[in-house]
Amino acid sequence: MHMLISNHRVAVIFITIAVSAGAVEAKKKDSKPTADSPHDQIVIDAHLPFTSGPITRFVVTEHYNHPYIYAEREPGKPVTVIDATKPGQPVLLSEMTSGSLVAVSGTAALETGSTPAAQELRTQTIRIMDFSDPAHPKVTRQFDGVTAVERSGGLILLANPEGIWILSEHLAEDPAVDAEYAHRIVYQ
Repeated sequence: MHMLISNHRVAVIFITIAVSAGAVEAKKKDSKPTADSPHDQIVIDAHLPFTSGPITRFVVTEHYNHPYIYAEREPGKPVTVIDATKPGQPVLLSEMTSGSLVAVSGTAALETGSTPAAQELRTQTIRIMDFSDPAHPKVTRQFDGVTAVERSGGLILLANPEGIWILSEHLAEDPAVDAEYAHRIVYQ
């Protein structure tokens, strides 16, 4: 009987270690791997080319854990609705002619039928910078002619003459924190 209990304890310990190792491995798979040493990154998840006029504003909302992007153009031009549930595979849901969006909430939008007077479209240059070596920062990507920028959660949206860019933030994992997490899973 004593041998049966000991074998049972050993089996429970091995199962706990296996499950814990799986939990640690699953945690690691959630983040995007990088080819070089781990460091914080902003990466391009998707690019949607558009030619029907510059995007002037993004409005981001959520419906049933699905982030929706409303990409508004100049007055009288269509508003594009995008499902960004999978940032690397955005889905164009619709284009609708609109005056001007006042507010959006999930799949509902409040718009005004009147179109405001056209304003000068201002553009800017946005750069993704890498400061992993503070003594030698570098530009990893540059976007010229950006007409709209929006940050929502871990997503960053940019619009320029090439279309809409969906970027995401990825923070490097701290090996000391990972080791502590693995230790807690195994021993607690």
